[in-house]
Amino acid sequence: MDEKLIWLWLSLHFGAGSTLYEKLYTHFGSAEAIFDSDDADVESLDFLTSSQKRKLLDKNTEHAEEVMEWCDDNGVEVIAFSDENYPSPLKSLINFPAVLYCKGTLPDFEKELCIAVVGTRNMTVYGQKNAYELGFGLSKGGAVVVSGMALGIDCTAQKGCLYAGGTTVAVLGSGIDVIYPKENTALFNKILLNGAVVTEYPPHTPPIGTNFPIRNRIISGLCSGTVVVEADLNSGAMITARTTISQGRELFAVPGPVRTFTSRGTNQLIREGAYVATDAVDIVEQFLDRYPDKISISGSKMRPVFNKTPRVASYWDSDKFYSVKVDAKKGDNTEKSKSAVKKDKNTDAEKISEEKRFDPSSLSPDERKLYDALEYEKPVTVDEMHVDGMSISDISATVTMLEIAGAIEARPGGFYVKK
Repeated sequence: MDEKLIWLWLSLHFGAGSTLYEKLYTHFGSAEAIFDSDDADVESLDFLTSSQKRKLLDKNTEHAEEVMEWCDDNGVEVIAFSDENYPSPLKSLINFPAVLYCKGTLPDFEKELCIAVVGTRNMTVYGQKNAYELGFGLSKGGAVVVSGMALGIDCTAQKGCLYAGGTTVAVLGSGIDVIYPKENTALFNKILLNGAVVTEYPPHTPPIGTNFPIRNRIISGLCSGTVVVEADLNSGAMITARTTISQGRELFAVPGPVRTFTSRGTNQLIREGAYVATDAVDIVEQFLDRYPDKISISGSKMRPVFNKTPRVASYWDSDKFYSVKVDAKKGDNTEKSKSAVKKDKNTDAEKISEEKRFDPSSLSPDERKLYDALEYEKPVTVDEMHVDGMSISDISATVTMLEIAGAIEARPGGFYVKK
């Protein structure tokens, strides 16, 4: 049987973000051997749950064949783990995607400097300017910009890259035929002309919240380094930062105003050892020895020229971002200043004193089950977590959501504790 079809069959059985592909491939040695495994072979696999064993013994490939036919009809390339053009940087991940769905032209990830630019959807004007100029400067310096095409920092960096005439890759958290957000439809089409759009999610998959943290490992995994432009402490960009470190890639962060919530994450990353990125030069110069014929310091020094700040899609309302101002006539704070002062009073120290531990009442049933199974002072890895009725991939996805919610804390070495 065709190996591509087998990998597609596997991916439809076990979903995105699973570590089972690496375990199965290591155990059996090939996709064909995985597919040909019989009852005795599968029963001996102690890393599979009963449900996963049943899935592996289900040899029906009809769904996979239908997906393959749809992709052929709609100009979508299916790239399997065993294909020659499968991005080589992803092969080293313990949770590599079994297949990628692709439109456009992928760069050679082994020969090109690829940099991920990520950050909050709720960007400030400061973040917008930095993201756009970083995308532009990295492109002019010879790098490929990789991001998630999300509102805010992601799409702004990719627009800066395209404005410079560069190549960018968007990694989606939905099916290849589901453009999300809709505001970036034009950007999606431009990327296809100057790069590629990829996803591990099969066609028609909606952009549900759990998809995005899982796809972030691909954004960082494709790249030699990641730069976080703006991020709060508990955000998807911070998860991307941690996957960058765990994957052995270089991490950069843009420093920001100390009392701005969108800079709390980046400033913390710098305190923990991330490289400071004030411009594209700071990033490109770190890779001169690896890509001497591909990148240029002089090119990365270039800046975009425009009469006004480019329009980008963002949830952020710049009118909310104020320093304290005094009305000269009234001699006291304006309404907008009062709003800003009120926000500033709610400091991290006050939050910590008010809440010693996370309140789990807002968690979903699965999130609550996993949260209750963890301990405060005993760090464990994802592979060590066990909850009845939840597969490893389910647990991995739920861990990501708990981390975003602030219910658990990541520790060095891939360990987690509850908060």
